[in-house]
Amino acid sequence: MRIFFIFLVSVFSNFSYSQNNEKENSVNTNVASPATNSNSTPFNYVSEPLEVTDSISSLKEKNKMINEEVKKGGVSSKKMSVSEEVRASPSAATSKSSTEVMSSSFSSLKFKSSNQLNQRSPSDEQQLQMDQAVTYFETYAPESFEFHFYKYLAGNYSVELAPHLFKAYELKPNNTDVQIQMSSYFIIKEDSVNTVLYLKKIKDVNRISDDMLSYSTDLLLSVPENGTLITHGFDDTYSCEYLQLIKNVRPDVELISLDFLQSNEYRISIEKKGFVLPKSKVIDVAYLDSFCLHNESKSISISLTTPKEYFQGMTNKLFVVGLVFEYHSSAFNNFYKNDYLWNEVLEKKLVYSSLNEKAKQISSNYLPMLLQLRSFYTQQKNFEHVKKIDEALDKVSVQCKKYDQVQKIKKSY
Repeated sequence: MRIFFIFLVSVFSNFSYSQNNEKENSVNTNVASPATNSNSTPFNYVSEPLEVTDSISSLKEKNKMINEEVKKGGVSSKKMSVSEEVRASPSAATSKSSTEVMSSSFSSLKFKSSNQLNQRSPSDEQQLQMDQAVTYFETYAPESFEFHFYKYLAGNYSVELAPHLFKAYELKPNNTDVQIQMSSYFIIKEDSVNTVLYLKKIKDVNRISDDMLSYSTDLLLSVPENGTLITHGFDDTYSCEYLQLIKNVRPDVELISLDFLQSNEYRISIEKKGFVLPKSKVIDVAYLDSFCLHNESKSISISLTTPKEYFQGMTNKLFVVGLVFEYHSSAFNNFYKNDYLWNEVLEKKLVYSSLNEKAKQISSNYLPMLLQLRSFYTQQKNFEHVKKIDEALDKVSVQCKKYDQVQKIKKSY
């Protein structure tokens, strides 16, 4: 039965949400100040100027165009990297099209590295190409915003590169992407005063939405007392930080971001709190598996927004509880806790009042818990509770466009 409900998570939670969850690391260097442009691009959507959604094929086509420019300048036609090409031809390097290509290339690479389904760390190839883009700006525009911001981003939360982040903030203090990185820096540094300052800034421009705060409230409420919550992406990580530091929701929960674990200083701070960390610096599926194995005493919960690929090696140790997977190496009866959470604890605002498409999709993460409760209530012949659960199931499944799937599952037991 437990494996069946883990399967439900892969159907309803991870597929529906993870595809929309990871645009936080797209780079928008053109976000205007809220005071001057109330329609500035929300963080979870792509900014047109940098063409973040360019496919690799389209980027290759643009790079091919640069090759043609280089050839016209009399440079050898031997195959070179993009950074080598622009170095070889100053005229090409300083052209607007070359700069746009390099910005677009970096942004696309950062986006793709942050949207992998099995790891948070960039691949060696992705890292190399991002570093090449940084080298381009360091060579031809060392005082530019792009150089300083990309330099920091390519460091994957390295606090040693913070001077570049601060310089980027000095150049564009109203750029929300920079403000987000400032908040992550202060989270890693455990500076709650400055973390609050920048979390409020990104909340003011709706990068942290009210819907995500509603969802993350229930996410935090799903975690055992004094437990540990592992988050995966922008929405759950920053929303939970906001709720803890500003709204005082579940301050007893220890938050650990898979994303921030790329930072050496963050890993050191986690170890100081008594956690045992894997030796690998690559944050991937194996890392999470090992982390949970060695820290089970810390009451580990994993956000359901985490891609299903992370769970493949430990399905027999995961139990759906509210909006998380609790990690247990031995048998664990999660029915009574789900019963208590649903009837006494969770606010369930997104179940009944999802206001936008993203909120409607993420509400699907309530389905595994609801279907499990319905199964047990049916076995107990508690048809009054079954009726109430059915009302919630119908509401959620309709708004997240999973109605037919839910009805089919209900008929199977």
